[in-house]
Amino acid sequence: MEAEITRELIFDHFANKATPLQRRQIDDWLKTEGNEELYYMWLEEWENSNPEYQPDSKLLVEGYLRYIRTNPRQDDQAGRALGERRFKLPRRWWTVSMAAAVALLLVAAGLWLNKNILLSKSYQTSNGEIRRFVLADGSLVTLNASSRLMVPRWGFGTSSREVDLDGEASFTVKHTHDNRKFVVRTGKGFEVVVLGTEFSVFSRSRGARVVLNRGKVQVNYQDGKKSKQLVMKPGELVSFDQQNQPTLRQATSYTDLSIWQEKRFVFEQTKLGEVAQMLEETYGLKVEISSPELARRELMGSFRANNLDELLQTISDLLDISIVRESDTIRLSEN
Repeated sequence: MEAEITRELIFDHFANKATPLQRRQIDDWLKTEGNEELYYMWLEEWENSNPEYQPDSKLLVEGYLRYIRTNPRQDDQAGRALGERRFKLPRRWWTVSMAAAVALLLVAAGLWLNKNILLSKSYQTSNGEIRRFVLADGSLVTLNASSRLMVPRWGFGTSSREVDLDGEASFTVKHTHDNRKFVVRTGKGFEVVVLGTEFSVFSRSRGARVVLNRGKVQVNYQDGKKSKQLVMKPGELVSFDQQNQPTLRQATSYTDLSIWQEKRFVFEQTKLGEVAQMLEETYGLKVEISSPELARRELMGSFRANNLDELLQTISDLLDISIVRESDTIRLSEN
């Protein structure tokens, strides 16, 4: 029986209060033609009723008035020239006017410092969470765990289609009648420019990669002070090293970045140290390996794991090692 999707459930989804089952039901509901328009209407209503930043100007004014009362301004001395006349405003008018002016400056400063919050909508996932959503232009995004996508709050899909990614995501970009480019910017010194395509982007501390599934993309990157580009074809993978130098090659099932959507893990002579970094990024854990020799041991194979415990058990079986989890720390050691 099909689940009933209500306005209240969608609002809980926007507030990140929906359960994983409810999010799956919403994903299925979005596949039905006509539901996207209702989804966007509810999204606009929810955002208008839940502003992410509201500067409290009244509190700022009250704070400054308390400062004025505890630090009274001394009267100006009489004019030095004989017969000099001064026009003196009443103290109350001066105090209130200065308080209001300073409050406005403080509000303006707060707005400037929080301009990204005001101008952008943030989609974020927690440890171990995968989230799927549709952007205003109809493009589909699947966001991997511990990742964030920043999308312009106004004008996205009309004036521009540029987003900022920190982490890992897969995109199915919708083609527009005016061939408007879709751009994914990263903090790793490169951006991906596309025209209607399917691709995945990985941008974390341990490296950066782009895999193209369908269509055509251009990757812009910095080589020292020079701006360079390379064009990818379907089935290709480009990876960046620590010096931001790209390597272009054919992708395989082992390098398909979108496998995490199926909760599938593929290791191709992957060192245990790299697996530890993946666990830290995806699940927000601290991983300790007992020796450098163990960290260099390699994993090979493909398997599914629905949760962290299943993943740890599989790694333990593959390498015949001991894995102990205590709170947010995982310790790996030889048996």
